[in-house]
Amino acid sequence: MFRRQIFYGITLILIIVVVFLLMRGRSAEKEQQTAQNVKMTEVASATPSRVRAILPRDLEIVSAEVSWTRDSGEKDTVTASHNISIRNTGGAFFVSLWLRMEYIDEKGRPVEIRTHEVKESVLPGETLSISDIIIDGLPAAALDFHTTILSADLDF
Repeated sequence: MFRRQIFYGITLILIIVVVFLLMRGRSAEKEQQTAQNVKMTEVASATPSRVRAILPRDLEIVSAEVSWTRDSGEKDTVTASHNISIRNTGGAFFVSLWLRMEYIDEKGRPVEIRTHEVKESVLPGETLSISDIIIDGLPAAALDFHTTILSADLDF
């Protein structure tokens, strides 16, 4: 008789555990479905954003020229006026380019590095000519410059 009571007690405990696990699994499944529905809603309502290309291979600098002007009032600084042409050799539409301009002295050492944002677009197969880049307050030792394209935003 004592053995039957233990058997029924253990059976009852096992039934309670199985029912608890089934109910817990069911509620977890409902939570997951609710979370998926929320995620789908968020993705559906999100606005598309641009993708930034770091060191884009489709953009190449065709020409880069600079003219120097001594700053009035300060002997140790110059102003650089740039004319830069950039060609888009790929099939993507680029907007908002970031240029890195490295100013070098007569020995080829960098004396100043600046970045500049160009808020113009470059269509596939076309060349963008920029002539309004003016950088003030450069060291007078700067005699030449090299420019690279750091990044550009792709527009879809």
